Amino acid sequence: MKRTALSTAILLATTPVLAETPDADSEAHTLDVVQVTAARVAQTVDETLSSVTVIDREEIERLQPQQFTDLLEGRAGIETSQNSAFGKTTSVYTRGTSSDHTLLLIDGVRMGSATLGGASWQFLPPEEIERVEVVRGPRTSIYGSDAIGGVVQVFTREGRKGPPRVNAFVGGGSFNTWETGVGVAGGTENTNYSFSVSHFETDGINVQDDVGDDDRNGYDNTSLATKVTHRLDNGIEVFGNILYSEGESEFDSTEGRDYTDYIHTAIRAGFRSPITARWETEVSVAHSRDENDRFTDGRFSSRYDTKRDSIDWLNEIELSDHLFLTAGLDAREDRISVDDRFLQLFGPGEFEETSRYNVGGFGLLQAEFGQHLVEGSLRRDANEQFGDNTTGQIAWGMRATDTIRLRASYGTAFKAPTFNDLYHPDTTFPDGFRFRGNPDLQPEESETAEVGARYSVDRTYFDVAIFETRVDNLIAGFDPPENVEEARIRGLEMEMGYQTSLWTSRASLTLLDAEDRETGNELQRRSPATGRFDLDRQFQHLSLGGSVIAKSRSYNDANNDERLSGYGLLNLRASYQIAPEWQIQATVNNVFDKDYETARGYNQPGRAAFVKLRYQQR
Repeated sequence: MKRTALSTAILLATTPVLAETPDADSEAHTLDVVQVTAARVAQTVDETLSSVTVIDREEIERLQPQQFTDLLEGRAGIETSQNSAFGKTTSVYTRGTSSDHTLLLIDGVRMGSATLGGASWQFLPPEEIERVEVVRGPRTSIYGSDAIGGVVQVFTREGRKGPPRVNAFVGGGSFNTWETGVGVAGGTENTNYSFSVSHFETDGINVQDDVGDDDRNGYDNTSLATKVTHRLDNGIEVFGNILYSEGESEFDSTEGRDYTDYIHTAIRAGFRSPITARWETEVSVAHSRDENDRFTDGRFSSRYDTKRDSIDWLNEIELSDHLFLTAGLDAREDRISVDDRFLQLFGPGEFEETSRYNVGGFGLLQAEFGQHLVEGSLRRDANEQFGDNTTGQIAWGMRATDTIRLRASYGTAFKAPTFNDLYHPDTTFPDGFRFRGNPDLQPEESETAEVGARYSVDRTYFDVAIFETRVDNLIAGFDPPENVEEARIRGLEMEMGYQTSLWTSRASLTLLDAEDRETGNELQRRSPATGRFDLDRQFQHLSLGGSVIAKSRSYNDANNDERLSGYGLLNLRASYQIAPEWQIQATVNNVFDKDYETARGYNQPGRAAFVKLRYQQR
C-alpha cells in the first residue's frame, strides 16, 4: 500500500471517480476511488479497513437532489428522518446509532450544535458540494467525541489546473421552488481556486396538519463557497476554504408566522509542509458556527448559537516501506450564546456554563505483512467538563485474492454530553414539564465489532459487512438527564455498484436490529430494513434514470406505541446535452404520490417535478 502526501490526499479526494481508458480496445476499468476520511490519509476504498461510501460530483449531478439527505437516504447503514421537507429539523442515523452519534465534517471542520448535540444537516447546499465520504463504524479514536456511528465528510468544490471555467445553473419546479447559482474555478502551476454562490427558495408544504395555520412553510438558503490552495517554491502549501449559508425556514407553532433565521458556517486555513522525504506535517485553524434565531407569531422567542474554534496539527510519517504512522494533536473550544424568553419566564434564564475546551492527541499505525494489513489507533481526550477519556481501535485486513479483500475490526468510542444535558437551567413550564441539566453526567460509551468483505474488479464492486454495537451510559430523561440506558445494535449491510459506458447502477440494503436493552423495545425511528437502488442509462446525448428507496416500518417513540408505516418511493430523472456546454435536467420525485412520514405528524411532499438548466464552460 503506497502512502501519499497530505497535499496529494486532498487533491485525490476531489478527483473524478471513474474514467475511460485511453485505449479504445482495452476493457473499461475503474480508477481507484480515493477517500481520506477513514484514516485522515489518502487510501483507496479497496485499501481501507473501514466500510466506506463515496459520492462524487458526477453522481450528485446525475441524482439531481433537492436536499442533502436525498444523497444519503437508503445508503448502506444510513437512515434519515425529517420534521417535514426543505430546511426542517433532520436526523441522520448511522448503523442505528443516535443522530448525534454521527460526526459531520465540512472540509475538515467539525460541525454541530453544542446545545442540541446534532448537526444541522438540513442546511447543507447540494450545489456547493464536490464530494461526500461516508465512513460507517466508530472513528472516535481519530476524531474524538461524536463518531460512535460514523463520520460524514462533505468536500466543497475545488479548482484544478487550467484557465478559469464558469459554471452556472437556474431551475424551478413544484411548490414554487426556484434555484440559481454561478461559480468559477481554475488553477495555475502553483495555485488552484474555486468560488461559487447559490440560492434556493421554495414555498414548501404545510409541515403539520393540526398545528398552527394551514399555510405552506417555506425555506430559503443562500450559500457561498470558496477554496484556494497555493504551493510556494519551497514546497510549502497554504490553503483556505469557506462554506457560508444563511436563510430562513418556516415551521408550524402558532396561527401566525413561525420561522427560524439561521447561519451555518465552516472556515479553515493552514499550511502543509514536507519535513523530510518521509515526513509531512499540516497545521490548520478552523471556525464553525451553528446559529438559530427562532420567531413564533413573528416575535423573537429564542436564540441558540454555537461557535467553535479549533487548531489541529497532523503528521504523516513513513517509518519504513511497510510501516506508516499518522499522529496529531488538536484543541477546540465550544462557546454557546442562549437567549430564550421561555427560560426567562419559567426558570433562572441562563446556563451556568457557556464554554468548554477539549484537547486530544491520537496516533494511527498501519503495517503491511505480505497480504495482510494491520491497523491500530489510540486517542486520549482531556475535557474541561468530564475529564479524560481514552478510545482505541484495531483492524485487520487481508487480500484473499486479486479481487477479494477481507477485513475485521473492533473499536471503542464516546459521545460527550451536550450543554443542554449538563447545564440547562432548572425550568418548569406551565404544563408541569420540567427540564434541568445534570453536571455529573458522563459520556456515552460504545464498543463495536465488525467483519466484512469487498469484491472489486473493473467497474464492478460488492461490499458486505456485519456488525454489532453496544452503547452504554446512554443519556435519557429531562428531570434531570441521567446515564441509565443501554442499546445493542446488530446489523448486516450490503452495497454494490456496476458501470459501463452506457449503464450506471448502485444498490444497497441494510438489515438492522436496534434494541433498547432496558426495555427490550426497538430504538425509535430505526427501520429493521432499508434499501436503495439507483439505475441510469446513457443514450448519446440523453440520459434516463431512476431511484427506488424503501424502508420497513419503525416506531416514532421509545415505548413503541406510535407506529410509522413502511413505504417505497420511485424517483425518475432525465438529462439532455443540448450543446457541449449546455445541459437540461428534469426529475419527478415520489412518482406514485405516496403519503408517508419519517416523523409522526410531519408531512412529506407528494409528487413533485423540477427542471434545471446547466452551463459548464469547457
